[in-house]
Amino acid sequence: MILIKSEVITSSWSYCLKSILCLTFLSSSISLYAQKGARDTNCYVIKFIGKKYVDSAIQLSPEYHPKGFYLVANGVYDFVIDGKKYYQSILLGIEKDTFHIVKNWESTNNSERILDTLSFSIKQAVQIRLLSIHNGVGGIPFRTKTEDYLLSIIPTEKYCRMKYIQLIGKDQTYNGHFYFTSLGLKAIKMVKGKAYFVEPKGEYILRRN
Repeated sequence: MILIKSEVITSSWSYCLKSILCLTFLSSSISLYAQKGARDTNCYVIKFIGKKYVDSAIQLSPEYHPKGFYLVANGVYDFVIDGKKYYQSILLGIEKDTFHIVKNWESTNNSERILDTLSFSIKQAVQIRLLSIHNGVGGIPFRTKTEDYLLSIIPTEKYCRMKYIQLIGKDQTYNGHFYFTSLGLKAIKMVKGKAYFVEPKGEYILRRN
């Protein structure tokens, strides 16, 4: 799968990725998901655990692993819920048995606009579609299978909300998010209804359906 390349817009995050120092920056950004977690008693994650590994001692994280992973608030995910697609949606919030997502959102100057909010039960059929993207070239997307995973919402003191990513364009700074892919967490922004996947070599427009 080849992604459609848009006009290249330089970002501070993209420049950073070109240097060795960026590895330290990216690692620290990922490790700081929980910057509020220790102080916030209302932090929850959505837990995907492979049915084969329920009784194992596997340590889950907010990055994809076929055995299991967590979905964390303020991350961007490709949801498929009861067969309906909600690609590039922000996971706005998680409660004890429900979660809320935003499909229509807009990255603006140092902020963002939330244009809708949808609520779902953890008991619904929730799947996650995953892309594998590197330098604008993507593999075949795949979904988690409902028969392979058990889903639950659990409290956490370790992960609370993902951080924003500042993406500097020609004329303004955008608020970006971490986007959940099979190759890790990537930068994404939404401009005029189009999702842009941001990499060191440029930006690529993602299909929304």
